[in-house]
Amino acid sequence: MRLLSTAAALAACCASAQAFSDTSPFIMWSTAKLESPPTSDQLQSNGEVHTSIEKLLADCPTERYLIVSQPNVHASDLLPNDVASNLDRSVRKAQSMYTVAEVAGQLDTKTVSAYIRRACEKPFIDELELTALPSANVAETLKKNDEEFGMVLEQFEREGSYTVIYAGSPRETPKTYTADFQEAVHTELKRSLHGLRQRADNSTRNLPLFEKYQYFSPGIFMGLVSLVVLMSILYAGISAVASLEVPYGAFDKEMGPAAQKKQQ
Repeated sequence: MRLLSTAAALAACCASAQAFSDTSPFIMWSTAKLESPPTSDQLQSNGEVHTSIEKLLADCPTERYLIVSQPNVHASDLLPNDVASNLDRSVRKAQSMYTVAEVAGQLDTKTVSAYIRRACEKPFIDELELTALPSANVAETLKKNDEEFGMVLEQFEREGSYTVIYAGSPRETPKTYTADFQEAVHTELKRSLHGLRQRADNSTRNLPLFEKYQYFSPGIFMGLVSLVVLMSILYAGISAVASLEVPYGAFDKEMGPAAQKKQQ
């Protein structure tokens, strides 16, 4: 029993493309006939999708499984028909299909692969990790990824029945800068200064007296040098005055003939 037609499946992936920006599409198709999924809602959580996968693959419908992971893909990215031609061609040839346009959260493909290994006996599983879609030139990257997917899918088609699981991951939202309140900055600055002051007090509290305080500074040194120079000059002046010798007779009044002639 065919679950959905190709056109309906691709339209379902794009019908609500703009509803949520943090979701990603999920497509599973097989060359074998699968049971009907538990729900056909186009908005499901990753846990609900994983439960549906386990139910549909419980009987191991095929021996070979291709698990494709496409990071940063949104349902709207798959809307143009020419960006994923190999994907569209493979879906058209499928006997069964299960699609979810928007999966909230990231579906862990490693967990899906581990479940298939537990449920099936010696299954062949190939995991394909495609290049993450950038914020610009999405269509170009999708085309390159579709070419890589087509080469791997061609090998599966030559070897018989297979099941493909195409899972995306939500596009990462850029981080926005949020300014802190000025009061919070002041509070944090006060705490930092208080902590530094406490550490300074603790570091000098137990030091010896001559290490804790500074008794000799450049100003004191300059004053002492100036004092030595001035004292040297004063000592030289006092020494010069003290070394003068004057005879006592120089201060006596001259009473000889020469002095009388001068008076006349």
